[in-house]
Amino acid sequence: MSRTPQEQANLDFCTRMYNEMLFKFDASKIDEFLADGYIQHSTAASEGKEGLRDFFENRASRFKDISFSIKASFVDGDFTIFHIHTVRFPGDPGMSIIDYFRLEDGKVKEHWEVLQEIPETLPHSNGIF
Repeated sequence: MSRTPQEQANLDFCTRMYNEMLFKFDASKIDEFLADGYIQHSTAASEGKEGLRDFFENRASRFKDISFSIKASFVDGDFTIFHIHTVRFPGDPGMSIIDYFRLEDGKVKEHWEVLQEIPETLPHSNGIF
């Protein structure tokens, strides 16, 4: 798959954002990764940077053993898309999460997500990822 240099930079930036901020619920990194006027479309976090700070605080206190892994990532212009496996506690089949971000001037300006609970058993043997 061919990417422009800017697309590769966007993908690298967002991958670093996951590893340094999102996967750690590290609110100290919010200004580094999110643009001023950040627009949140999530069903779990309220508006803007402050909404994400509150989300991090809530999740960090509720899910001490949470783990995440990036299963796939894509980039198209200013949009990056990630398929994430989130396991909230030991024994949890987890959630399949699709996050997509729109970048503007080198930072994340908007975020959308799609969430899917992973059932204990599937009607096929292909797995969810």
